[in-house]
Amino acid sequence: MSDDSNHPSKKVWEAHYTREKSKLNYPDENLVRILSRVPSSFNTDNPRALDFGAGSGRHCLLLREFGYDVTAADYSENSIQTIQESYPWAKAKLVDLPPTPFANEEFELVVNWGVLHYNSLELAKQIAEDFFRILKSGGYLAGSIRAVGDTHLKALNGTIGTSDLKGGSTWFYSEEDVRTLFQNFSQLEIGYTERTPIGKLEERICHWIFLAKK
Repeated sequence: MSDDSNHPSKKVWEAHYTREKSKLNYPDENLVRILSRVPSSFNTDNPRALDFGAGSGRHCLLLREFGYDVTAADYSENSIQTIQESYPWAKAKLVDLPPTPFANEEFELVVNWGVLHYNSLELAKQIAEDFFRILKSGGYLAGSIRAVGDTHLKALNGTIGTSDLKGGSTWFYSEEDVRTLFQNFSQLEIGYTERTPIGKLEERICHWIFLAKK
């Protein structure tokens, strides 16, 4: 079981995953595009994918449709319960700070979508190093991370101001930060997305999206 003292935002996320709003059913279209770029020629008939920070499990079905045996991990107990109820065929795992309880070179693919920016750069580096450890040689890491310039979270001094995650912690990353995080990978491709919520043209939702190869 996770120690709340290790995760200052854990109570915020546990509360979040009790709300209907948190139960997303559709995958992010950018992840669909990224996964279509990942070669399917792994030397196994049963490639394994880890959705790390899986939340409500919105990407479990997508990963299965791409042919992966799916493991979903999160530090929220409510998240894991939701995944077990909605996607009983996925292996759901409660995790804590790195190192995670996965074997070296266990996965062909790790997805980390919209997660790392809720961690400091120092902790994000540790998580990225653990991704490298659990990925097989030639495996891929796909993800997104909030970019400098984002205003949607209404963050002040690193504290989220939006009603659904109020009081949680967040950080915003530069392109240089992203490149530093994944400097151990042999290849790294980065993209950038920016959008405004409908009816809120003054707000910006900014993300780096990335695909890294071990």
